Amino acid sequence: MNARILLASTAAILGAVVVGSAEAAPTVLGSFKQWNAYTSAEDGKMCFIAAQPSDSKYDPKPPSKRDPVFFMVTIIPAKKIVNEASTKIGYPFKEASKVTVSVDTNQFTMFTDQDTAWIEDPAQENALLDAMRKGTKMVVKGTSRRGTTTTDSYSLSGVSAALEAIAKECPGAAAAATQ
Repeated sequence: MNARILLASTAAILGAVVVGSAEAAPTVLGSFKQWNAYTSAEDGKMCFIAAQPSDSKYDPKPPSKRDPVFFMVTIIPAKKIVNEASTKIGYPFKEASKVTVSVDTNQFTMFTDQDTAWIEDPAQENALLDAMRKGTKMVVKGTSRRGTTTTDSYSLSGVSAALEAIAKECPGAAAAATQ
């Protein structure tokens, strides 16, 4: 789990991109339709892709305040982290809750820690990425600490090209990234 918590630093870096901070801002490798690819010197060299939802639905009602929302895939070669999928949901999750990620008929479960979630079974990360490459839409569903269920929908247009860009930029991860 420690390696997964490292991704919180990725979220912080990505936050810097969103608010436009020049300090420690990642370098944009490219924009691929709905997905963007980045590299950063954080944790050695880090590469990641990120997208924001194209649609969000709330039950029972929208939260009064929600921070920026992202789905990310990260590679940190020095830490042997390859294709780590996560979501930063923009609010604190209900404690010990699970997040579901659906891509077409495939479903994956994520565990939560504060406002971020990671794939519960790391052995399923390649299956999730394969489903993302083949799919057209991904749905991420989670529950806030206040009990609001959020359903975020992501277009998968451009995800394959974005994954290829970070695999090229982070050597040693290319074979796993293209499996």
